Amino acid sequence: MQLTIRLAGYGGYGVVTAARLLALTFTLQEYHVVQTESHGAAARGGACTADVIVSSSPIYELNFTQPDILVVLSLSAFQKCCGAGLIPSRKQLFIESSLLDTQEVKGVLDRTRQTGMPQVYPLAVRQIAGALGHVRYIGVASLGALAAINKEISLATLKAVIKGDAKLERSIHQNLEALDRGARLVDSH
Repeated sequence: MQLTIRLAGYGGYGVVTAARLLALTFTLQEYHVVQTESHGAAARGGACTADVIVSSSPIYELNFTQPDILVVLSLSAFQKCCGAGLIPSRKQLFIESSLLDTQEVKGVLDRTRQTGMPQVYPLAVRQIAGALGHVRYIGVASLGALAAINKEISLATLKAVIKGDAKLERSIHQNLEALDRGARLVDSH
């Protein structure tokens, strides 16, 4: 198996935390994993992306241009990842559902439908984070959706990683709730 995943949003949305948790989950599932991240000028509120490369064999190439799975959590992330006006051929696009109301996103998705668009999963992860009291849960909520759709990601292992993560010690309950709510967003697909 070879899988590339890019999470993109704003600093403070938990994008880097989500990528780190995902990488640890795949590591515990005995895959080879590389996780990288890129922050904007400001850590909180600036553009932020994090990549996870997963393989059943050793990973020698760290760069990719078109991830198999793209998770877009902000309009600026959409502009950065899909800036050419067409979404490159990807297997799956997970997108914050409020972005689907913008003319820019609608236009790109309409043009892309003509060229063989990936499966699109709208995610109301901002609503989940709002209910839990902070935007930092957006990233983990999106992981729940990823795990619900992609059987390569063990939801049980992901929960164990969250429970054992010292950085999340004060917010384990909220992160587990975000994960579960995110998984329920796509249960009907």
